Parts: sequence; C-alpha cells; structure tokens
Amino acid sequence: MDERRNRPEYDNSPKKWRYNFSKSFFTFWKNVKMYGDKNERITEEITFFKQVLDFFFAEKDELSILFDGIDIKVDKVRIRGQRQDDKYFEDIYDLFLSLCMSGIVFKKGVRDEEILMLLAVMGKYPVGREPKVAAYERVRADLPQLDHIQIYPYDPEESGNLPIYTPEQSVRKIYCALAHDYVEICKMVDAAESIPLRMTERRVQDLISIVSNTKKIGTIEFIMFLASIPAFEGSSESAFAVSRVFWSVMIAKKLKIDMQSIKRIAVSAYFQYFSKDKEKGYSALSRMDEFNYDRIEAAVNASYRISDFYDENMLSEKSYSSGTVSGEILKLVSYFCAVTRKWPANSFYKGPLMTRPQAMRSVIRNCTKEVFNKEIVEAFVSLAGIYPIGSIVRLFDGNIGVVVKRFKNFFEESDVLLLDKNLSVGERKTLTAENFLDIPDVAGVVLPEKTTVQILNTFLDEREFSNEKPE
Repeated sequence: MDERRNRPEYDNSPKKWRYNFSKSFFTFWKNVKMYGDKNERITEEITFFKQVLDFFFAEKDELSILFDGIDIKVDKVRIRGQRQDDKYFEDIYDLFLSLCMSGIVFKKGVRDEEILMLLAVMGKYPVGREPKVAAYERVRADLPQLDHIQIYPYDPEESGNLPIYTPEQSVRKIYCALAHDYVEICKMVDAAESIPLRMTERRVQDLISIVSNTKKIGTIEFIMFLASIPAFEGSSESAFAVSRVFWSVMIAKKLKIDMQSIKRIAVSAYFQYFSKDKEKGYSALSRMDEFNYDRIEAAVNASYRISDFYDENMLSEKSYSSGTVSGEILKLVSYFCAVTRKWPANSFYKGPLMTRPQAMRSVIRNCTKEVFNKEIVEAFVSLAGIYPIGSIVRLFDGNIGVVVKRFKNFFEESDVLLLDKNLSVGERKTLTAENFLDIPDVAGVVLPEKTTVQILNTFLDEREFSNEKPE
C-alpha cells in the first residue's frame, strides 16, 4: 500500500492527503508534547503539515478534523475503516476525547506560529484520562486568540454526543426555535389543533436559566439585540412574539420575581395574541381610549392565555376578586404584557411606528400617566437605557451607526457600530449619547439580513469561537 501511495497518479488523491493529514497532525502534536515547541524537528514538522494543508487549500478555504464520540472525520470524511494500516485513528480519538474537543478547523492563511501555539497548548495536558468538560475549558483559557484556527467543545456526558454551547449560542438557538415555533403555532391555531405548550415552556425555562446564571453583561446585551430584530424569516409576528418573551424574562428577573411566575409571564407574553374569543375581545378593546388600550388589551389576552393553558378555574371571578395568588398572577401578567408589547410594537411591529428611542420615551410618558406599572417600566428603562440596543442613530459627523451596548445616560460612554454606505458593519466607536441625533425616517426600517448577521457576530466572544458546529 505504501508503494501505491508513492505512485505519481496517487499524488493528487484526497484519500492519500487525508491520511497524510491525520499522520502529520498526530506526529506533530506528539513531537511538541514530548520535546517542546522549540526542538530541532519543529521546522520539518511544520513544513510537512503546511504542505498537507496547502493541498486542501488549493480548492477550499478551510480544512476540518472533527470528532463526534464515534468517528474521526478529516475534511468531513471518516478515516476509520478507510485502510488497514490507519494506525493514527485511535491515537487521535484518545486525544480529542481526553481534551473534550469536537473539532478543529484550519482556515486558509493560517500561520506557522498559530499552528504551533495550538499544538503547544494541546500538548500541555494528559491524554488517556477520563474525559472532563473542564479539560476543554483549560485549553480554551490557555489558547491565545487565533485568526485562522477554530476549536469546538465536546460534552462526553450529553446523550447523542452533543456539543457544548456558549450562553450566546444557546440564546440564539432558543430565539430561532421560538420564532420558528410561532409560525407553526399560527398554522395549528388556524387548523384548530392543540398547541405544544410543553415545548414552549421548556424553551422559556432554558432562557430563564441562562439569564439567571450568566455573569456577563455581554450576554444580556446579546439578548437585547436579538429582541430588537424586527423579523425572522420574513415574519414580523414571530419576531414580535420572541421579543415579548425576552423582555418579560429580563424585566421579571430584574424585579426578582420567583422563577415559576417568570415562566408564566413569559409564556403568556408569547401567546398574547392567541386567545379564545379573540375577535370579541379586540372589538371591546377598540372602543377604549389610546392610553388605556395597552393595559386592557394585555389583561384580556393574558386572562385568556392563562386560562387556556393553565388551570381554568384559577382565574374565576371569585379568585380574582379575592386577591388570591391566582389573581395576583393575572394582574402581574397583564402589567408585563402591556410593557413588553408596547415598546417592540411601536419600534418595529405596527403603526404608528417610532424609532426605538422615541418608543422608549413613549413608554415613559405613558407611565407618568399611570397607563403602565411604574416598577416594571423603571426596570425596563434601567435595562434598556436611553438608547436601546439596536437603535439606529446619526452621529454629529454624519455617520450612521447601530447601538450595541447600553447607554445608561447621555454622559456615559458606550459602543456604536458604524455602518458603511452599503450598510456593512464598519468601525466600532465608543461615544457618549450626546453625539447622537435621532433619525425619524428610520422608524420601522429593517436592516439587511447580512448586516444583522454581522452585528450579531460582534456579540459573540471570539475566544468562544464558533457560530455553529461544522458538518
């Protein structure tokens, strides 16, 4: 077989070069582990490894080696069983399992020093011990920021060998799931089918856990930006529903409400527009004056929503008027639904549309007129700031930017991402809100999907790597 590999016609065989990659990767790592990153064979190892990478980079921009708990894949092709003398499979398997890594991706343009840094860090830790999630955390903590290499975590305790997700990745998955579910639930309601409430509750519970346990303000800011996105796959209704959920959870957590009530509030906010006898309820609401509309609409929807999916008896007229816990929950839900509906609705859902700062000021004005619960509004404003994340603003120098960090007041500095003329994300600037001018014309404006994705990626910690695990 060695003789066949050395034939000229075999020189450009991907199978040969996948074998060369696994061989070079393992021998290079073993050399660094045993003799350090400055021994006499390093140059030889790097040269061969780069030669292998260059073969693949001739036709693609990246090369991956992935581990799923069963197989090792090089360039997305499993190497186990490909040849009888594939002696590197078990060694690489043990290496990835011991370090709890599910994959490494090398990108075109990778430098020698980046490869050496990666293998030097991987070589610091023992191989062959029982896998622990902490092993990957140590590697990630010791690894400098690498521009052309990404690593991915692996959780040996998860069934199905699922990867470990960062809080930001988990929140994004929850957002996509809730938004997608909402579209499907609309179809179920039209078809008079039962709604899978338990699945929604589970996603809301996961979100509550993340918000409760996170210690990074960046994670909360990431959630706020997701809540400001005006459409998901063309559906503004689904984005609006998820926005209500996200803000309900964050505000309720800020007010230190108990976990079970937070879940009920968030689920009610999600289903706010699916209530029995909804047309009758909306007909009654249409006769109300402007300032009471939001509170009453929320109360009607919340009461129907709660009685649909929880205990129908708990919201009886008797229990509500007697001031029991059930009645308190209803009032709490109605107050929350009023606020979490008002701001996103005015800022991106339905008219009259306002800019996000204008919508914020509208909520505050209505609070002074006792339309909204004061404590909830104060918690909302303290979280969102005077220029909510996602706001499109104009700077005094004429540039257009998107707010990506909370502005507590007009004088404290925070971050804005400038947009180029083609609406691509440009420079990140730290400014005070005094530098901003409102742009009434951007009320209801939806940024291009490409721009939104670019902004989302700025929230992801580059040390965490990965947007999604590659195939």
